[in-house]
Amino acid sequence: MRTVDELIFVTEAWREERRSAGQPPLDIGFAVATGPVVFGAVGDPNRREYTVTGDPVSLAAKLEKHNKIAGVAAITTAEAFDTARSQGYVPPQPRRSLEKSDVGGVEFATDLIVLADRY
Repeated sequence: MRTVDELIFVTEAWREERRSAGQPPLDIGFAVATGPVVFGAVGDPNRREYTVTGDPVSLAAKLEKHNKIAGVAAITTAEAFDTARSQGYVPPQPRRSLEKSDVGGVEFATDLIVLADRY
């Protein structure tokens, strides 16, 4: 969560730089999901990629898409947020929740926490 907090801070500064230079600010979204993943290098010696796979990776991608529907810039599950808090994360400001949200591709309604509103 601290990483997303920092990314939001840097993104807002970058958007302001672009705006000041007469360029359109870009919308960037973030999402956080937690759980076990598998990661490593795959491929052959001529073409090797580093990849991460698992349910949390898929969920994070679905949450990132859900940012637009929810009208926010960064989102996480209530479960991931609670895990971060249990590990010492202190949010820089109060967070609001979106209870029982229908996220595309997710079977059950999910409790979400907004990490950053739309820019």
